[in-house]
Amino acid sequence: MRSHRRTALVVTAAGLALLTGCSSDKSAAPAAGGSGGQAAAPALTATPTPTTVADTQQLPLRAFAASPQELTGIARAQGLLTQDCMKRFGFASWQPSNADLTKAAKDDMPTPYGFLNEAQAAQYGFHAPGTAGGAKTGGSTMNPAEFTALSGLKSPSGGEPAGGNTPPGGCTGEADRKLKGDKAPGTDVYGDLTGQSMNRTKSDARVVAATAEWASCMKQKGYAYSNPESLSTESWGPTVTQREIDTAKADVACTKQTNLSGIAFGVQSAIQKQLIEQHDNELKAYRAAVQSQIDQAATVLREHGQ
Repeated sequence: MRSHRRTALVVTAAGLALLTGCSSDKSAAPAAGGSGGQAAAPALTATPTPTTVADTQQLPLRAFAASPQELTGIARAQGLLTQDCMKRFGFASWQPSNADLTKAAKDDMPTPYGFLNEAQAAQYGFHAPGTAGGAKTGGSTMNPAEFTALSGLKSPSGGEPAGGNTPPGGCTGEADRKLKGDKAPGTDVYGDLTGQSMNRTKSDARVVAATAEWASCMKQKGYAYSNPESLSTESWGPTVTQREIDTAKADVACTKQTNLSGIAFGVQSAIQKQLIEQHDNELKAYRAAVQSQIDQAATVLREHGQ
């Protein structure tokens, strides 16, 4: 079993802490512009010095996306609408998960630009807290008719699907359309620009140089890795080993020594500000669509007494 590290620098938490500590250094110098017509790498006046992963998560584009609290409301509303639909098809026992999406945002896990939590590394290595004891077994399997009613697809286990009156995408699709209405954005400009900022950050000369310094630091400690992301390819196994803990602690030490996460966060923030200026109208339209879904979810929750 392979334990994968969470690699997204951009997450859903709009309420996470902003960076407060900054230090001027050579990494603030502008890098050469990208190829293929890409905008020149923006200059940095100061480089943040994060102490937690949360410090690196509040990127400028996050202002246009839903927060974990808002996403939780949307998920609960979608679950209730899906439940209404499933009851209509005769599956009165179906229950939504009611997952709290704010909890995942609090995890202080490794990123593509290093690990910052020494205490967590010393106890769990690269495993998420609470998952180091082995894989959990799955729950019961839905019968084919229930699966089809929920998803709109024929069950892979065979059997007779639900009737022909199943809505497109099943009850999940019906609930999603009720929440989004006609306000859904035509394109995921937020996702597209986030992806662009991540790619440009990874290839930025300042980040490349800091990553090389991180690799050199790790090599001096006896670990041959080219970048923090390469640690995700290790088969750490279902339980934490001393080797994993030692490697994770070295990752933390080298991340802090090189300030790789701070340099990457500073660069990505500057790139995102540049992209926001270039796509201001598209992003405002995207946020309006997100807000419409948030408002509709609140209405659904009220109607269901929540």
